[in-house]
Amino acid sequence: MQLSRFVTVYEDVAEDEHVLYDVISTRYAGVNGDVLTLVRGLGLGPNMLSGEEAEAAAELQQQGFVVASREVDDQRLRDYLEQAAKGMPGTMYVTLMPTLACNLACIYCFQNGSPAYNHMASETEAATIEFILRRVDLAATPKLLVHYFGGEPLTRKDYCLRTAEAFSTSMAARGGSFAWEMTTNGVRLDLAFIQAMNRFGEGQVKVTLDGDRETHDKARIYRSGKGTFDLIFRNVVAVAGAVKLNIGGNFLPGQEASYERLIQRLDEAGVLPKLHMVKFKPIHPTAANSHGSCTGCASTARQEAQVMFRLDRFVRNKRGKSDTLDAIATNPCELHWDNQFVIDPDGRIYKCPAVAGRPEVAIGTVKSETLIGAPLLELRPWEKCGDCAFLPVCVGGCLGGKYLETGRRDEVNCKKEWFEASFAQSVPRRYLEELGAAPWDGEETTAIPPP
Repeated sequence: MQLSRFVTVYEDVAEDEHVLYDVISTRYAGVNGDVLTLVRGLGLGPNMLSGEEAEAAAELQQQGFVVASREVDDQRLRDYLEQAAKGMPGTMYVTLMPTLACNLACIYCFQNGSPAYNHMASETEAATIEFILRRVDLAATPKLLVHYFGGEPLTRKDYCLRTAEAFSTSMAARGGSFAWEMTTNGVRLDLAFIQAMNRFGEGQVKVTLDGDRETHDKARIYRSGKGTFDLIFRNVVAVAGAVKLNIGGNFLPGQEASYERLIQRLDEAGVLPKLHMVKFKPIHPTAANSHGSCTGCASTARQEAQVMFRLDRFVRNKRGKSDTLDAIATNPCELHWDNQFVIDPDGRIYKCPAVAGRPEVAIGTVKSETLIGAPLLELRPWEKCGDCAFLPVCVGGCLGGKYLETGRRDEVNCKKEWFEASFAQSVPRRYLEELGAAPWDGEETTAIPPP
């Protein structure tokens, strides 16, 4: 009997109260000092347990915090990853890229180095719609969720409206439902387009504002070098309340004051209470030529985590909640999901949006009868991760980003330092708040892995 290697320990969240957190089941267990000493000693030698100790160990074993052996722990991981591969239950999730072209030249965009900047042709569009609906039928999923991405999808508003109508009609005929998401720079975002899209299904839009004007206009620029903050901010104000609106931001260390001013500006404009989500992330360079980065996944640096803690507290104080740290990982990313595809403008299919436009890692085309396994997964690089407690939700980190950085598919993008820092803030707070205790606002807690 031993403590699962996928359980992290957070000490002193309250007087003589410590938290065990199982990364696989996302369960908490509050224990006192005696029980903590007990579970840490399990597996280190012959376990001569008293009646009360045996009872406590048996209860923790039933809940998954304690396992009978490493083999049992290995099986827990396999079962979890098999379940996680289902992705969003009952949902076919497709990232659709009508173009890889963009009307901006953001300095950190991972697609700055993409070899493809074309638009999807009408013949490919028809084949793409057919492929997606065929996959819906094969998987028998009652819901289709399409994420319009790019490039900049709003340079192809006609495409978005046309395909949304086709999917909405087709899913209704199947007795199912259609919903949509969009990641946009916001330059061409307007209320009339949102209202038109809403006729076809429930929508959600993410717009990036990289801090207040002075930092945003250094990063998110036209090809002429002109900044875009004022236009995008006006568009955000115009659509707030008409759609689930998410504000993202990609920061560098030292920019946190600018992000606090952005939140203040959104609040003064009456937008902050209308937002569905606010989530800021660090820029993590990935492209080998230094001209690109992937901001879809968490950082690896503890310094950047500290910036996020500050922004999290500021947003929480202003908004009553924060998604920056509340959205701790509970599942592997969509690269590992079965019912998930990314389709580029040429109709090539991928499992990761970061590598779209790179044919060597495609798994097929929309005209393919069969698809191959994802090249990013075939070498199973996460098997190098050893006993990392965060393996179930990380699974080697951002493998697409690692490929962009190195051109290799046999290396992990280790995010252990980030997970340790972010979980140490989020887990104690959630535990205390769910118990109705005072909200956690402590300094960073140390996550102590099992021996």
